[in-house]
Amino acid sequence: MTLIDLSQYYDPHEGQTEVHNSPASIKVLEIGRRWGKSRCGYGEAVKNFVEAREIEAPSSLIPPWHGWALSPTFPQSRQIWNEAMSLWPSALVHSVSQDERTIYLNGSDKRTYGILEFKSAHDPDSLQTVGLDFLWIQEAQDVSDQAFEKVLPTLRSPGRMGKGIFEGIPSSYASHWFRRICVAAERGREGYEYFHHTAFDNPMLDDYQRAEIEADRDILPDKAWRRMYLAEFNEDAGYFTNISQCIAGEILPGPVPGRQYVAGLDLGRKMDASVFIIMDATDRKVVHHTTWDSGQEWILQREAIIGRWKEWGFERLIIDATGMGGDMFVSEMVEAGLPVEPFIIGDNRSRTGTRTVLLQSLAVAMERKTISFPSIPSLLRQLRAFQYRKLPGGDFKAEAPSGEHDDEVFALALALTACDEPPGVSVARSYYQSRYVPTQSEMESGTFNSLGSRIMRERKIEKIRERQDALGVR
Repeated sequence: MTLIDLSQYYDPHEGQTEVHNSPASIKVLEIGRRWGKSRCGYGEAVKNFVEAREIEAPSSLIPPWHGWALSPTFPQSRQIWNEAMSLWPSALVHSVSQDERTIYLNGSDKRTYGILEFKSAHDPDSLQTVGLDFLWIQEAQDVSDQAFEKVLPTLRSPGRMGKGIFEGIPSSYASHWFRRICVAAERGREGYEYFHHTAFDNPMLDDYQRAEIEADRDILPDKAWRRMYLAEFNEDAGYFTNISQCIAGEILPGPVPGRQYVAGLDLGRKMDASVFIIMDATDRKVVHHTTWDSGQEWILQREAIIGRWKEWGFERLIIDATGMGGDMFVSEMVEAGLPVEPFIIGDNRSRTGTRTVLLQSLAVAMERKTISFPSIPSLLRQLRAFQYRKLPGGDFKAEAPSGEHDDEVFALALALTACDEPPGVSVARSYYQSRYVPTQSEMESGTFNSLGSRIMRERKIEKIRERQDALGVR
């Protein structure tokens, strides 16, 4: 086989050349940002296709060569698609389908010989049924386990070359498929080779770019910065820290007499589940946890929550009331007599917005270990997956990666807002934004607009009087 000179297609630096010269079938790159992982993946795709043209493929293979470039989301897929359109050698291109993000590639006889498709991992069920000669997974740490489980068998098809490059920064938790493959490759799994570099190993970075990377230390926690640029794996390098240290206790079968309870509810929308969490208000620990999948009718969820209230007697229920669906659900809970407090989670990116401060409050509680929760797999997974993403403007946003959910995180954060402050800690609650949500009858009559604030005050007074009567105080 002729050794491919990739310098005619792009200018690889020394580290990228090391990857290209490796004979491994699967190349695993756990490397910091700004090193050139995506450009290296492009080079591997070109190299694999050009080498494949020299091998006579079985007539049963249609097309003779088939490759995928897989990204976590469509926007990320668009980025590497645009790069490929700029870089891919025109002599190798037979035709292009912009709509399908597919490049049809020439064989040595100028006929269509190969297909390179640019795919998104957002829908795992679409990532199957084909056999691949080459698979390039970009930003592997953000590709879900479900997507990888679907795509891995594509490299096991008879007659196909089954080669690939998986590249990304370290995953934010140890059980993620990319972390497990990095460990296996580093330990010498046959056919795999592991590569590890920091951003500063890229000789093409100039002094200004290196200074930019250093400046991000002022914005990110040290562990997160080291994960992003030095490719250091640490389960506390995500947005939330001390996750393992906050695991304590068990889910209780029922309420303990004399204890005060509060609750948080994140309502499922579209593909998300609804998550309901009850916490001991004083000890700030999770004692009850319920989820309903996205197909569960809200009326059944409502009846279940009413049942939990009658059983546990929680004094406050903080609900994400964002959007019209949230408003209606909250109004039904109020009409049923539950102690509902709606919370509007604004999807803003400011450092003082409700979403940001809600997450920060949970992060601080975990950092100080003033909150605890049982070992609930779905909750732990989402907490560990939550991470920082750098925005085009240079700021960072905390969010769940593509393919993961955040309903557990927000249900916990909402419940925490209703808990007592830990001993010795005084935190202003100016960030808490609640607003009056009308009952169904008020909505139908159209009288709630002018009466909302007065009705809310009267309800609070009524609750106080009820407590006074119960205690015999007048």
